[in-house]
Formats: sequence, structure tokens, C-alpha cells
Amino acid sequence: MSSNNFIVAAELRKASGTADSRRVRKAGQVPCVVYGGGEEEQYILVDHNKIMHQLEVDAFHSSLVKIEIDGDQQRAILRDVQMHPWKPRVLHLDFQRVSRKDKITMIVPVHILGAEEAPGVTLESGIMMQAINQIDVACLAVDLPEFLEVNVAELAMGEAVHLSDIQLPEGIELAYPVEAGTEDDHAVANVVAPKKPQTVEEPVEGEEGAEGEAAEAASDEGGDAE
Repeated sequence: MSSNNFIVAAELRKASGTADSRRVRKAGQVPCVVYGGGEEEQYILVDHNKIMHQLEVDAFHSSLVKIEIDGDQQRAILRDVQMHPWKPRVLHLDFQRVSRKDKITMIVPVHILGAEEAPGVTLESGIMMQAINQIDVACLAVDLPEFLEVNVAELAMGEAVHLSDIQLPEGIELAYPVEAGTEDDHAVANVVAPKKPQTVEEPVEGEEGAEGEAAEAASDEGGDAE
């Protein structure tokens, strides 16, 4: 369950359209939409710099947030972020209203624990590779975790932790359940051997000269044949 208490201060958007979107963005605001929960869509504005700081916090993307408008709060989750193609600027946000008892599907980050303690790393000089950084989970909104932890402290060289091995907190399940050993049971993290550096063989002394002489002799023979 998320331990953060994110509050998004907002105001109702009074106009709409492309021209108005440009205007509010120039004024340092970000247009947003809030939908779901059996209510009509609500169009709001948030301060660009404040929301930018919140977006920089990983947990903000996988937590219940409170959208506050004129003292009234509603719970929501962040569903979509539209960024400028090359500038560090937020263009638009989508929030979905949820109640604490709604069952939702959400992408949450995966944190691996014990990578430096794994025998495959400490005793066999292997490298811990994390193949999956986020996972879709299904749970009640009130139980939404900020992240999932995967313990890799026991992995030896060549071993892996798969999706089916993850110990999920109570009330949390994979949005797309997998069976152990199937092709969908992807490795979350594994220990691999380091790549050996490629060596370039240097020619033996005198070998290059011998090859040059042989080529010259062949050229001479060809000339004689003509």
C-alpha cells in the first residue's frame, strides 16, 4: 500500500480548444482531464512546475493521489502523461477517479533486493541483470503498492527469478497471471557470466614480410606468364 499522500492542487478549466490550451500553457499551467467513477469528465488546470516535481517522484505514477479543487478532494490515479517531444514540458495529463474499494489494474515498478549478496555475483563473478522493470498488477485501489520487491540474494550463476516466483503482498495479483515454466513466465532478473574481452592476435614477427614476399613472387609469375 502506498505510504505517500500526494495532493494535486487544481482549478476548473473554464474554456477549451487548441487556442485556449496554448494560452494556459504559456501561463504556466497544464490542462488535464479527470474521468471515471460514474461521473462526467472534468477538465482542470494544474501548475506546471508543481506537477513536474511530482512526476519526478516514481511513486507518484503508481499511487492514489488526491485532486483538490476548491477545497473538495477526489481520489484518482494517473493514467497518461503527454510530454513535449524534446522540451522538459508537460503538455497534458489524464487522471482516472477511483474509490478505495475499486479494483484497478496498474503498472508498478520492480525493485530487486540482495543483488550484491547473490552467490553468482560474489563467488562466481557474475553480473546481475534485471530484465523486467515494471509489472501490471490488479488490486483494490486502497492496496495499490508503490512498487514490488523481488529478492535475488540466493541466485547462483545461470539462475533466475521468474514472474511466477514473485511473492506478492496480500490482496495483490498479477494482472496477467502466468504458470511456472510456460513461455509467458519471463525472467525478472538473472545472473549471467561477464563477456570475455576480445583479443586481437598480432602477426608473428617475420610473418608479414613473408606474406609480402609471396604476394610479390605471385605477381612476378603472373607477369612472366603474359
